Amino acid sequence: MHNSHRKLLERNGHYSAEGNSDILQIFGTQRQLKDLLTIFTSFKENKIIPHHMLAREAVLRNWPTFKPYIKPVVFLNFTNSSFAKRARLAGWDVLPITKTNPAGTPCLKEMYRTVFDKYKSMLYGFANGDILFDNSIVKTLVGIQQKITPLENNVMMTGRRTDVPIDLNVTWNAADFQGERLRKLAKEKGSLIPPYAIDYFFFTNEGCSLNWSSLVDVVIGRVAYDSYLVGMARSQGVQVIDSTKTVLAVHISERKVLSHGRRNRDSLYNAKLIGGRFRHTEGYPTAARLATTTDFAGDVFIVRR
Repeated sequence: MHNSHRKLLERNGHYSAEGNSDILQIFGTQRQLKDLLTIFTSFKENKIIPHHMLAREAVLRNWPTFKPYIKPVVFLNFTNSSFAKRARLAGWDVLPITKTNPAGTPCLKEMYRTVFDKYKSMLYGFANGDILFDNSIVKTLVGIQQKITPLENNVMMTGRRTDVPIDLNVTWNAADFQGERLRKLAKEKGSLIPPYAIDYFFFTNEGCSLNWSSLVDVVIGRVAYDSYLVGMARSQGVQVIDSTKTVLAVHISERKVLSHGRRNRDSLYNAKLIGGRFRHTEGYPTAARLATTTDFAGDVFIVRR
């Protein structure tokens, strides 16, 4: 099962260039539109369930389609593995995981610090490794870029995902998770999830009022880190932008399973670290004072609400 999904998506790797063509037609190769976002994630490298394997291989092809506007980075335990080699060939930068909790789950702050130091872009951020995007992410980044100065470069972009249940008895290939076919899949089978589960967190670096040192050392993929990160940003004056209306973020899901993170032995690690007094509703995207929307021409702009 695992190898069949990997081989199907590997054979269709050429869709990366095709997925980028509609963005190039809209924006061209303008220098000022490059380096809009450095996006990073981490993947499990062993003992992967079938849905996670399919999602990992789809994301491996999906995120590089947005270069040069978006740079994809993956943190791995084994940076010389065959998977790391395939990631580099697909267009990713591969970096080592340098800090984890006792269960081996990567710590989020350390990854942010690494990309802040290593890369130069408008925004930097983590997204879960099972989230697929279309060109709406680039359009939204362009809309935010146009208002980044009035917002004093003190911005966080986040939003809700669309869950798409996938039947593993159906044959899937890379083209199914790109561009128009991804949008069609989301429209026909997807549903927007409630605001308590958030999957991407993009910040400015210089100008951002969030004191990263004030955050407890939450880990990725476990409950509570998401609303905690957004809530802390809001409480420290960061201009949080809810981009749910303009960014399609598709999560390949297993039927009737909201989160596999709850099944891990360290599932409550973040909740215990944060404590019970934190108001997680303050970290929902729906609590953000700013949001993105589109005009009649389809251009993205920011509104207050």
